Amino acid sequence: MRTRLRLLLPIALAAALPVTGCSSTASDAAPRPTTITKTTVPGSQQFDLYVAEETVPCTGVAPQECLQVRRDPNAEWELHYGGITGFDFEPGFSYHLVVEQRPWVDPPADAPSFTWHLVRVLSKQPAQ
Repeated sequence: MRTRLRLLLPIALAAALPVTGCSSTASDAAPRPTTITKTTVPGSQQFDLYVAEETVPCTGVAPQECLQVRRDPNAEWELHYGGITGFDFEPGFSYHLVVEQRPWVDPPADAPSFTWHLVRVLSKQPAQ
């Protein structure tokens, strides 16, 4: 009996270690702040984007309002027909953003093959 106990005790302790090592504490249950991390989506890329202080009328499939955007602060404005996921445009402010372009699997026939997602707002300035 004692021999069996001597053999089983170390096995039982070894089996219990992974269970006790994974137990949660009160600090683990607290919500953690959201952090921006680099993307892991294959084929995506991040870039700086400048957004003008007003939208302009444009026509895609139907008449709509388009953002005016540019990647270079000295370039001409271009129309952006799609939205930027996570970005809430407020007229009267110009923006400098970091945007991630991701491939769009199975886009509609009239849509681009990518989507834009806001990574962070670098600046928001009132219109001059």
